[in-house]
Amino acid sequence: MSSQARGRAARGGPAREALVVVNPAAGGSPLALAGKVAEQLACAGFEPRLLTTAHRGEAVEVVSEAVGNDPGAGRELALVLAVGGDGTVREVAEGMARGTGSWPGGGGAGQRHGREAPALFVVPGGTGNSFYRALFADAPVEEALGMVLGPEHSGARLRRLDLGRLVELDQAVVLGASAGFLASVLDAARSTPEVPGRRRYEQAALDLIGHPDDLGIDARVLVDDELLVTGRLLLVVLGGARHRGGSFELLPGSVLDDGLLDVCAIEMPSPARLGELFVAIAGGRHLGEPEVTYAKGRNVVIEAAGDEAVPIEYDGDVMAGALPPAQSITVEIVVGALAAWAGDPPPAG
Repeated sequence: MSSQARGRAARGGPAREALVVVNPAAGGSPLALAGKVAEQLACAGFEPRLLTTAHRGEAVEVVSEAVGNDPGAGRELALVLAVGGDGTVREVAEGMARGTGSWPGGGGAGQRHGREAPALFVVPGGTGNSFYRALFADAPVEEALGMVLGPEHSGARLRRLDLGRLVELDQAVVLGASAGFLASVLDAARSTPEVPGRRRYEQAALDLIGHPDDLGIDARVLVDDELLVTGRLLLVVLGGARHRGGSFELLPGSVLDDGLLDVCAIEMPSPARLGELFVAIAGGRHLGEPEVTYAKGRNVVIEAAGDEAVPIEYDGDVMAGALPPAQSITVEIVVGALAAWAGDPPPAG
């Protein structure tokens, strides 16, 4: 126990614990980052507990149990840190929602007996780090964590964020889900690990744009049971955070805690228009373009309407096998499911 924590316990206050969940396979030096934030936590009087995940899905179960169960007399789990990419954040967020009972259908790992739920802090240890960008822009992580750990939390505030729920899998969606171009970009980026950070996604997107005949999906999109768009589409993207892949501002109107999912559908443009749209999307200036349809709702359905499977991703993870013809995915909003620290004022909704 650190000297600060021992002093707090001697004064009768609970020892504050911080669970640091690390995905060592993430693309942004997660283990080194975890060590740095653990030192910063200890200096602020927290007892950091490190959890290194070994396989996909592990963080959901472990975090749910840690958050839902009583940590023991004289101890308080006050903070959960997700160190990795957006997929890691998704698992940690879902575990927290399940552990606190805010996930649909209950299923929390334990009973909190009135104890205050811990909050999430995202440590950008992945490639795109879009969710961290939504919370703290591109502020250095030690600066953002310093705001949270400071006595007045100056520059930060606690928010109750919405989550999405991918109904068919009963899994959380933090950033969002997409069909078509973005899913293909994320899939293609896997083959260029030598390109660092967000440039990997940008390069993959440019490579795909160079082959327009290979792009486009036949899909139907419904928002709150009403048809939004159908036909040949470049992409459909939905969710809460404004950026995907760290660089593409596909949902510029999104707010993280408004109780709604934002939806952007882009009809398949001509090859001459494709480059222009790409530039507009990168800067979030595409909403006035004729190919773009934008909406908000609580429930979104994407259906593969043609004879070919449609590539699907959520939170940067490409769904294996894609979406078969005539099949659909549904994402619904889970309002206020996650307590998380963000910048104040918020950088993106």
